[in-house]
Amino acid sequence: MRANSTLAKAVRFALIGGATTAALSTSAVFAAEDGAKVERIAVTGSRIQRTNLETSTPITMFSAADIEKTGFSTVSEFLRTNAASGGFNESSTLSQAAGASSIGVKGFGSDYTLILLNGRRIAKNTAGGIFTDVNQVPMAAVERIDILNDGASAIYGSDAVAGVINIITKKEFDGVALSAKYGGATNKWDGNELSASIVTGTSNEKTSILFSAEHFARDVIQASDREFGRTALIEGHEGGDGRSTWGIPGFTSISSAKGFTNAATDEGSKPWSNCPAGDVLSSGRCAYDFAHLYQLQPESERQSIFTTINHEMNDDLTFNGQFRYTRAYTKTSNAPAPGQVDVSNSPFLADFLRNDRYKDDQAKAEEIIRLVEAGEANVSVGRRYLDFGNREKDNTNETFEAVGGANYNIDDNWGLNFDIGFSRLTNRQIGSSGQLLSEEVANAFNDPKSKLNPFVINDCSSKDLSDTCRDLQVAIHRTGEYTVSFSSLVLSGLLLGIELPGGEIGLATGLDMREEKYTDRSDPATVGGQVIGGAGSNGGGQFSNLAGFIELSLPVLDNLEVSLAARQDKADWELADASDTTYSAKLSYRPIDDLLLRASYGTGFKAPNLSDLFLAESSGVTRAIDTKLCNAAGNVQNHPDCQRQELNSKSGGNPDLTPEKSKSYNLGAVYQFTDNLSLSVDFWSLKIDDVVGSLAIQEILDEEAKGNLTNLVVRNSEGRLTDSNRDGYVQTNKQNLTEQSATGLNYDLQYSSEFSFGTLKSSLQAEQFLSYKTQSSAVQPLCDDIADNSMRDYRINGSISLEQNDFVTSLNMRYLPGYEMYDKRNTGNKSCQLVGYYDVGKATDVDANGDLVNPGRSQHVAAYVQFDLTTAYYFADDNKVTLGVRNLLDRQPSFSAPNNWPFYDQGVYDNIGRFVYLQYDVKF
Repeated sequence: MRANSTLAKAVRFALIGGATTAALSTSAVFAAEDGAKVERIAVTGSRIQRTNLETSTPITMFSAADIEKTGFSTVSEFLRTNAASGGFNESSTLSQAAGASSIGVKGFGSDYTLILLNGRRIAKNTAGGIFTDVNQVPMAAVERIDILNDGASAIYGSDAVAGVINIITKKEFDGVALSAKYGGATNKWDGNELSASIVTGTSNEKTSILFSAEHFARDVIQASDREFGRTALIEGHEGGDGRSTWGIPGFTSISSAKGFTNAATDEGSKPWSNCPAGDVLSSGRCAYDFAHLYQLQPESERQSIFTTINHEMNDDLTFNGQFRYTRAYTKTSNAPAPGQVDVSNSPFLADFLRNDRYKDDQAKAEEIIRLVEAGEANVSVGRRYLDFGNREKDNTNETFEAVGGANYNIDDNWGLNFDIGFSRLTNRQIGSSGQLLSEEVANAFNDPKSKLNPFVINDCSSKDLSDTCRDLQVAIHRTGEYTVSFSSLVLSGLLLGIELPGGEIGLATGLDMREEKYTDRSDPATVGGQVIGGAGSNGGGQFSNLAGFIELSLPVLDNLEVSLAARQDKADWELADASDTTYSAKLSYRPIDDLLLRASYGTGFKAPNLSDLFLAESSGVTRAIDTKLCNAAGNVQNHPDCQRQELNSKSGGNPDLTPEKSKSYNLGAVYQFTDNLSLSVDFWSLKIDDVVGSLAIQEILDEEAKGNLTNLVVRNSEGRLTDSNRDGYVQTNKQNLTEQSATGLNYDLQYSSEFSFGTLKSSLQAEQFLSYKTQSSAVQPLCDDIADNSMRDYRINGSISLEQNDFVTSLNMRYLPGYEMYDKRNTGNKSCQLVGYYDVGKATDVDANGDLVNPGRSQHVAAYVQFDLTTAYYFADDNKVTLGVRNLLDRQPSFSAPNNWPFYDQGVYDNIGRFVYLQYDVKF
């Protein structure tokens, strides 16, 4: 063996055993040739660290210190701003998953990124879809976060398609560490945050115990207190009208009763007469600015407890345990419910017809009154129920996890690892106010005793109406639960006697077993569509997975290593099953000491999401143009039927789905220019087939107008899709229907040096997309958003810190370039032609290729840059005070959501503004 073979041997052993089993919470020691012991190295996905420990797998590591310097209080905020893209923000307005947050890498959805905690899967969130909620991980317990920017299904199985995020917690700690942080947004001194944590631990020669607890609270930010968000109508700004068609003033709709036909009632909807002339819409409704009734950030709080224990029974046997509990509470408050109910028997109807709708035609008023009283006509009112206040919900997410494991050293070269664990995440949503049942509201409006007037904002605080208003509100509820039970057994070691020029061959093989279950239950009224402005569904199912795997580490030469892995997964989701074999080959070559060349190729798969399989049918609304009716109206752009409207839609799961398949490869280089300067550049490619998705409602309507997909469009008796009874709707469902692919470059530049004035450390990470191809359905072409400049093609994160005696000052930067945003592709012509938001020509004006002659203009999304500054002062040994400013320049989000309040992408930007905080840390 060569002089460095002891370390190489330990590293390869760790890569095989640690990466495959992902038992990152343990360590083991192995005998070296000289009798010393070498500690096993914990890794994520077959990798070792910088310079001489870089391998074929590109990975970015963020330490607890790196995270703290950014000033973010939650794991999700840090990842979204500094390391990842995709997913959604925990504070996204109208999100059904209040308080939860999802994360993805490489611009793919969060479903394609596997989130691990200490190398193990965690329970998922079931509210608003199934996803891994990274907010269930307490910040105080985090030791570091590893971002693996490579497909890893051959190591971890399903979901590790675009990459892996492994959140690694503290393992050993002696003493007590206390931390307290308080801050607020300088704009209105709102959105205040308070966090406090304790980490304590003790250890002896055999046992180590760590305990951490954290409390976090955040105050509300009202939409009216921010420039972006305070209004749903930005005067003079293209794309700045995001007002609702449901408001006060409302609208009335008059129609013939069932079995009767009368031309006098064929007038459709008209807004109330007090609707300002400029707000009257061609659809017969009154535009309403609802923004002041919403929040941009809800009130929330979170408590968490995390503990680990490791006990060494003897030199060869070690036991470990991990326990976690998190409770996250969020109070959401959305604008009062919008809805339409029948008011044909209202005692206030006759006065309204005479003095409002037909105030200039009394004869017509009397005719309609006569028809209504005779039961030959119906009158309904559509409005927003401001009388009853905002729709408020109490949202609580609770997580419990218990994991145990054992590590047994069979001899100096072989080890056996066993893991078993269980985690559960429960979502509870309870409507506390503002939730109304349509039938009861209609009955109250038609009951003279209730004194409720459907044509005005009633004073529900008055003595006459308070009881009635209170009795009409119901406490709707929704409960979801997701559980994961898992175990693994892994044998790993070195094949003595089979030695390559670079050393012995490393081997790992074993079994993974996992069962996931979920339930999602809403109250009967919500499921039945009886709640005004609400939607819900019931769902549930389970999924089991058994996998066998093998991984080899082949040190072909001293400077050349090859890693091979294969994994066989068998998935069963009750109604169907599927098997998949994935494999990977990775190579690392060091032609000189300072240069590492690396390459990898692998296949991957993503099993169908349980909600995609079992989600029950649910109802909602989606803004789109009813193409069939627009064509019938002559495709006149300003015709009511050619306007984008809120159309009824229904969606659900599909148990016949099959796994999505992927192929990925990576080519990269790491060069250590000097002891202080290094650069890595990696080219990556990812292609996914059989992507599960739903046809866009606009595409379905475009196809229906041509006589296709007519089974997915159910029209009401009037041929429309906008009725409040949802007799007319567009049916969307999940299916394997598309392909998606992307290529890109990742850059990572690191520099550090000591000067007379202090120690300077800096880093610069950039992600560049070279292509990003998607298709809206299998019958549509694969279109490249990068080639068309219709998406952001790169992002840059940088940091620089200066250590001077007792002071450490850090400046972090996030830069997002501008790009052109388009409304859609010309799917009607099965074309990649981009269609803009503004000045779009008639759909009938096409060229010889069928493309629009005038596809309109795009929305330019401006570049965005954010700086975060922190200064920490260390004093009295283990005391530290930190003053920080997030968003130093008080940058607003870029306008990036035309005609869709609050007009910015809430998955990319927050709207907090400049945020100042003070933090104190002490250790005993």
